[in-house]
Amino acid sequence: MQIPLSERLDRMARWFRRENDQTLVGCTLGSYYPLRRYSTGVKRLPQGPVEPSDVHVEDYLEDTERLYRMHEEAGGDFVFSAAPFLGLPWVEASLGCGVVADHGTGSTRSTPPAAFDGNVPRFSEDNPWVSKMLEFIPALARQSGGRYPVGVTLMRGVADLLSALYGSENFVLRMHDDPAEVRRVVEQLTEYWIEFGRCLQANLPEFHGGTGSFFYNLWSPGRLIWLQEDAVALLSPRMYEDFIYRADCRLARAFKTAVMHLHPARYIPSKLLVESELAAIELHIDHDGPRAAALEAHYRAILEKKPLYIWGDLTPEDLEFVLTRLPHRGLAVNVVADSVEAARAILKSVT
Repeated sequence: MQIPLSERLDRMARWFRRENDQTLVGCTLGSYYPLRRYSTGVKRLPQGPVEPSDVHVEDYLEDTERLYRMHEEAGGDFVFSAAPFLGLPWVEASLGCGVVADHGTGSTRSTPPAAFDGNVPRFSEDNPWVSKMLEFIPALARQSGGRYPVGVTLMRGVADLLSALYGSENFVLRMHDDPAEVRRVVEQLTEYWIEFGRCLQANLPEFHGGTGSFFYNLWSPGRLIWLQEDAVALLSPRMYEDFIYRADCRLARAFKTAVMHLHPARYIPSKLLVESELAAIELHIDHDGPRAAALEAHYRAILEKKPLYIWGDLTPEDLEFVLTRLPHRGLAVNVVADSVEAARAILKSVT
């Protein structure tokens, strides 16, 4: 059943305050892999190295409209959001990393700069990658016509940026070999991330007094930002606390509503992060990762103090577990579905 937009916005506002009367439930449709998710948009994107001039904003509007229609047909509690194309590593590219598209896998990746010397460039809106990202916003706003928000895009966090600049195999070794340099780079990256995020926010149109987010269809009153820390999976608890945690806390303080994305990897810093000023935490359920029951301790630790957003490849058993075993206050669940019909069946099963 289609839930009116005003009611969905109200439910999400109450969820951020952990005042929701019931668990929020919805579905994500379309491929997880961005080059497949935006199959029309990327037709002019080359295989291999990508430059800003290879990205044509108008190519992505048809895909955005298709994804919006699918979301609305499926129903659920969430609010579709357009955003600058999530398939490009905007922050890494603006820092000087290379960008490589792989149409075979449906993904892009960044490559370390040819010679990173431990100095982070100054942020500038004139940076070609920043300019290209901002170019999406007015075009998407015109396409929306007020039907859905144009929100923030993918911004990987400080650990991910270290991995991008030094290389995924080298950044942990660099922490050991030259901790003073890494701490200095972390400080510079934190400043850069904040400036990038504030620039993005300042250019977004408000949508019913709030902001949407890429991919996850999350809306928040006021100005929302979203950060991602996948590379934390490569760190020990001590390394995360020594090098990254204070930076993540600073990012959370710099924005009124900051949400962090994490994967259920070997190390999940849930107990530390609930003490930060993050507004909410999103924890994936990956297809080949631990199931919901195995993550219960993390779920409960988060829900004691923060809203929790569970996203991913939930099995029927996972969905039953989170809906029956966890408190509903502050809980939102977004299930990956491969069709509108599958999404409707999932939503029908939980009503």
